[in-house]
Amino acid sequence: MSHKKWIFIVLVFNFIFSFALFALLYIYDPLMLYHKPYFREKTYLNNIRLSAKGIIDNENFDSVIIGTSMTENTSAKEADEKLGNKWINLSVWGSYLNERAIILNYLFQKKDIHQIIYTIDAFTLNDPSLKMFNHPPIDSFDFLYNNNIYNDFKVYLNKKFILCALRFSKKEECVGDVNLDKLLNWEQESKELFGGFHNWMKYKDKKEKEKLKNMILNAQNFLPQTNIDIEKNKQYIKTYLLGIIRAHPKTQFYLIIPTYSRLLYRVLYLDEEYYNKDSILFSKYQAVLKWLILETQNYPNVKIFGFDDLDYADNISNYKDPAHYNSIMNSMQLDAIKEQTHILTPQNMDNYFKTMEEKIKNYDLSPFIQYIKDNK
Repeated sequence: MSHKKWIFIVLVFNFIFSFALFALLYIYDPLMLYHKPYFREKTYLNNIRLSAKGIIDNENFDSVIIGTSMTENTSAKEADEKLGNKWINLSVWGSYLNERAIILNYLFQKKDIHQIIYTIDAFTLNDPSLKMFNHPPIDSFDFLYNNNIYNDFKVYLNKKFILCALRFSKKEECVGDVNLDKLLNWEQESKELFGGFHNWMKYKDKKEKEKLKNMILNAQNFLPQTNIDIEKNKQYIKTYLLGIIRAHPKTQFYLIIPTYSRLLYRVLYLDEEYYNKDSILFSKYQAVLKWLILETQNYPNVKIFGFDDLDYADNISNYKDPAHYNSIMNSMQLDAIKEQTHILTPQNMDNYFKTMEEKIKNYDLSPFIQYIKDNK
């Protein structure tokens, strides 16, 4: 066989193989990028960075929960019952404002959205350059939300999706879950961590336990700072949140301040980053939130809700770690939106943050310290 003929055969074979693979991946389409499922029921992968497009394109809804892990346990069905309209939860764990802006801009191209629940998390607002979470960079998923449907296909060109497609697997790790309302709910998987500090010490992995112990034992006095520069934060929020709100005046935005535990603020715990420098987290977060409360007075379609003046955050049994609360708080947030309570305004924000600061300052670490010493 001549060299030219051999090259021709190889090229033809590669073409046929590639065409067959692309055809298979198109038919399989686990993210519903091109069509609803063939030969299987509709399912959803819980990686919202990737799966939001298919959900937006193929589901009927007019209101959205798009927070972080702090709203992943919020039930869309409960929101339907309490707030009216048809809700869906598209919360993206560890997401910054610019990440959620990508999904929101696509969402508004495709849907007439009536209401949005949106978390304004400390890590999101406190320092836009801080990369606390080990999640994919934006350019690894933003191509799904542009106007080029052809480059969407590259999300499938990896070992995971190719192997799943070759088996035409219906397993959850390949195509996701049928229950969209429970898709993001992590509370049941973490239920052993709720109930108190002793459960953290019993069930968390050794590395995480040691870090938490060290933070508690080395915690400094709570000394809030003043004269903090938040200009970069303001510009970031204007670009990726307020700009979207301003462009959609008929959509009601409910901005939720996550109710982190007092312990988080006392030991300044933030995932892999630990701060023991004069309560910089609380001080900068407070400064940004106060500015945002004042700024949104110019936006009649925005309300900001806060729950840090309640006793809820004093009870560590409500948390699976210093940041993440149980679904009782998610239900409380929906109730507040329904009843229009716990709304922060320029008139009440100083008292709110004063109460919050006093509760953090007076939070007693001695039970934790004693438990650590007794269980060395």
